Amino acid sequence: MIQVINRKGLVLAIFLISTLSHLSFSQHVNSYPKDGKIKDLKGKVQEDIVVAKDGSGDFLYIADALEAIRVYLPKPITVYIKEGVYKEKLEIPGTITNVTFKGDGPDKTIITFDDHTGKNYMDTFDSYTLLVWGNSLMFRDLTIQNTAGSVGQAVALHAEGDRLVFENCHFKGDQDTMFASGENSRQYYKDCYIEGTTDFIFGSATALFENCEIHSKANSYITAASTPDWVDYGYVFKDCRLTAEEGVDRVFLGRPWRDYAQTVFIDCEMGDHIVPEGWHNWGSPEKEKTTFYAEYNSIGPGANVKSRVDWAHKLTDEEALAFTKEHIFKGSGKSVNADGFAWYGYEKDTSFTLNSSYKKYSKNLPDIQPVYAESIGGVQEEMNIPYKNLGYRELQLDVFYPENRASKAIPGILFVHGGGWRSGDRSMQAPMAKALATKGYVTAVMDYRLSLEASYPAGVHDVKDAIKWLKDHAEEFNLDTNKVAISGGSAGGQLAALVGTTNGVKKYEATKGNYKSSSEVHAIIDMDGVLAFHHPESAEGTVAAQWLGGTYSEIPETWDEASALYQVRDGAVPILFINSQYPRFHAGQEDMIRKLDQLGVYSEVHTFPNSPHPYWLFEPWFTPTVNLMDKFLRKIW
Repeated sequence: MIQVINRKGLVLAIFLISTLSHLSFSQHVNSYPKDGKIKDLKGKVQEDIVVAKDGSGDFLYIADALEAIRVYLPKPITVYIKEGVYKEKLEIPGTITNVTFKGDGPDKTIITFDDHTGKNYMDTFDSYTLLVWGNSLMFRDLTIQNTAGSVGQAVALHAEGDRLVFENCHFKGDQDTMFASGENSRQYYKDCYIEGTTDFIFGSATALFENCEIHSKANSYITAASTPDWVDYGYVFKDCRLTAEEGVDRVFLGRPWRDYAQTVFIDCEMGDHIVPEGWHNWGSPEKEKTTFYAEYNSIGPGANVKSRVDWAHKLTDEEALAFTKEHIFKGSGKSVNADGFAWYGYEKDTSFTLNSSYKKYSKNLPDIQPVYAESIGGVQEEMNIPYKNLGYRELQLDVFYPENRASKAIPGILFVHGGGWRSGDRSMQAPMAKALATKGYVTAVMDYRLSLEASYPAGVHDVKDAIKWLKDHAEEFNLDTNKVAISGGSAGGQLAALVGTTNGVKKYEATKGNYKSSSEVHAIIDMDGVLAFHHPESAEGTVAAQWLGGTYSEIPETWDEASALYQVRDGAVPILFINSQYPRFHAGQEDMIRKLDQLGVYSEVHTFPNSPHPYWLFEPWFTPTVNLMDKFLRKIW
């Protein structure tokens, strides 16, 4: 049926259609639904924002939050996007900077749309779900997807801003899932999942993909870089896993969208779906002369570089050294963000791990066995719990406790990892924490800021805040807040001793934090942690100076302030010292025991002869250490 209307009616109809169309995509812009009031906030908000579909936040829709953010923010803010499926087509303009967009996890916070090139003559670059022009932005713990399906080009993420970080994000789609582009754009993808069919990572950006899963859904091509000739780095994949759906068995690593495409895979795990030749020239032999495709040290059935096309490159050891974050992301402007760190993340020393320690010490002690953090029957695990927000990242802890709840609250132990105050991570103390959970304790392992991120006293503040968090959540874990011990090994032992000897001393506490409980502990277990940085028995030097912010000659008061020996006073708590064979790691111990004796405070000392410094990581010392801790705590409590 066709109805004829006059010109005025046509104009009115167009107006109504336009209005209704607008209302279907844009809700109460700049409203705060939680108080029921609509406010004119466009371009005014410069504080943290919460988006929640259930009305519990500041906005119901992400688009409204974006319109409310002040242009060129004077300080960083976070837009927390609560759990929910947000069907929105979003654009972040270049005027929005210094914002972290954080979800509740990629399985919970999902941004989705379904545009594609077969819809209304749309082109590839307008088919996005999320378009990012802004700079200095971070996206965490969410999914960005295009659900159009196999209908042609359908972009989930279109990113052309500079200094963009995506961490623990999922990107889902089919053809052209991710347009990582922009001739001056630098993008960092960490711990992400990216799926697609054809050319599902394409564009001209300098982009580093680190520890990501790259999942192919069809026999086709993973990358289609269009790196400009004057750019030093294109796409770099490091420590990534290349996987595929069942039945997919012929996938190329990449083909050059433009003549000077650059794509490099380093230390990746490649499934058997990767074709032996690896790379494709997109039907142009001329591009073989200008394209730079390279690999280094990858593993898996798809990583056989001997079968690669003869115009691809195999990096030498020396060439591979050039593919660090510092080199890849080098630019003409400042490399730091508003928090003073490199925009792609704070630096971390990963040299101290369980495996590296085993390799080091097993040469002279071939019978030692590393102890891994496996699940233990009867122990409940609560992982990756944020206990402190630093603004630019969260500090997390893992909690372990008996599955069968006791009739009364049980004691707790917080473990602090070692690593010279600059390396290591909380997972290294997890095996011991789990073992003691089987003996009836609530145990936790924690992150804290290391010296490459923040100098003393930041780490001390973090440990004390973790104690407060555990006590605040005591009921959840059946924790007895009057029986909390702190334990640590090496640098962690030093921190544990310092935190335990400064109970109630205000200068060692952070000035901010919404905690209700105190940081007081009731026992200390120090495994090979120094008690005095400047002492006749001490050999601390450069590593300690880096953490403390200077040498002893420069800041002697700080070296003494950070030494537990000089903080012993009335109210001191019982302490267990467990030593390796190396005296320098317990510098000041005898002096401290004399002080404790004078105060009538109980202490014990146990030494493992012929043991390595981090003995607690290995059998035959791991189990005796666990038993010594349990026996000590049962004795004093």
